[in-house]
Amino acid sequence: MATASALLAIGLPGAMADGPYVSVSESATWQDNVTYAPSGDGTRSAFSLGSGADISWLHSMDFSTVLTTGLSANAEVCTTFSGLDSLSIGPNLELSHKIGVGPYAAVLKAGLQGSATGFIDPERSNIEGDLVLGMAQRLSDALQVVLDARLGSYDARDIVFCGNFASLDSALNWDVTDTWRIKVLGGWRTGDTVADYSAERTPSGWAAIDPETENLPGAWHYVSTFGNPFVAYRVSARTWSYGAAISPAIGRHSSLRFQFVQYVTSGYDRYVDSIASLSLEHHF
Repeated sequence: MATASALLAIGLPGAMADGPYVSVSESATWQDNVTYAPSGDGTRSAFSLGSGADISWLHSMDFSTVLTTGLSANAEVCTTFSGLDSLSIGPNLELSHKIGVGPYAAVLKAGLQGSATGFIDPERSNIEGDLVLGMAQRLSDALQVVLDARLGSYDARDIVFCGNFASLDSALNWDVTDTWRIKVLGGWRTGDTVADYSAERTPSGWAAIDPETENLPGAWHYVSTFGNPFVAYRVSARTWSYGAAISPAIGRHSSLRFQFVQYVTSGYDRYVDSIASLSLEHHF
């Protein structure tokens, strides 16, 4: 990756590479509906631990334009369901341009992100590619708004875990003091989602407890990831999310963040999932 970045910097007139910049993170996450099941039909909660690392290089194109290349890696261990343990790695490329001068000028971003993720449950292993568009602008010395839009596609070893999506996430950052930051979060997503319904044994084999799900138009598959058999369905759905985070700095290059986000999905059924996480991030 470093070689590719150096060649890219050489091939772009006037581009000067700066870096590498490295950040690492550790996280603990509680998810109350990891199966993404409708209420009362197989909801399972889970606790997981995660670790990530990012390395990036900056290439100055001109006074207001920067090209960023990088590589990210993440590992996650689910203490409740080992089949969800995963390791992912992938490159990213982003071009950012500042419109105007001064601290309140908007910054526009466009980029590509890719990842290859392997799960202990091999049917979930996938390759994903995203087109990313974004904007960031300070409204005042203390307030900043950030938008992140994505078009993504992922291809897994089993068809039920394949799909496409479009999403838009927003954040309002409030720097209360030099140490404390509060975030207000909101998001929207439409596209393919996997929902799991608990299953029961019948004379003809395993079947979803909700018999009407047999008529779902998407792909379906029996899975044993969650201990007792479940039936996983790929459904077309729309999700709204909202939440908040508080992030104190604990040094010049380190910060903590506690975040809570709730996801409400409408598709064949209604699926509600709440995720609370505590993370530590350090920049080198």
